Amino acid sequence: MAQIKHAHYGKVDIDYVLGIGGFDLDRIEAEVQIEGSTKEHDNHHHDHKHDDHKHIHGHKHGHIHDSGVSSVSIVCDGDLDLDEINEWMGKLMNEQSEDIYRMKGVLSVDGFDERYVFQGVHSIVDGSVGKPWGAEKRTNKIVFIGKNLDEQALRKGFMSCLL
Repeated sequence: MAQIKHAHYGKVDIDYVLGIGGFDLDRIEAEVQIEGSTKEHDNHHHDHKHDDHKHIHGHKHGHIHDSGVSSVSIVCDGDLDLDEINEWMGKLMNEQSEDIYRMKGVLSVDGFDERYVFQGVHSIVDGSVGKPWGAEKRTNKIVFIGKNLDEQALRKGFMSCLL
């Protein structure tokens, strides 16, 4: 439940309103790690169709079903070419940013000892170098949520950036 903040003539500390950590890349990395660890295969695709739910009908839904909304997860080993991944992501944002509601990932980029952690909403993408890989296996994990996502095209484009 949302916390109620009392205000006097609309005066509220701006950090209270905006300090939600929406672009906290450490939190994003943790979320991607959790999502990736629950997957035992290298892809995951959800179609949010009404027929896919396994539940008894006769109750009210608290959400709207949109058969065009799906998620695509790609988990793979290997290092990415920095120029290739930048070019592919730029092209993807130019062509499909309106349909990509959310994306996040942890990437293994060639030449970097640290993981690259990023997240995006539509055409707004933010990322930074995260903690070092150390002895951990360098595994790329990326998730897209959006409308009319072409899983094969996303997979092919991403994989083409691997060395």
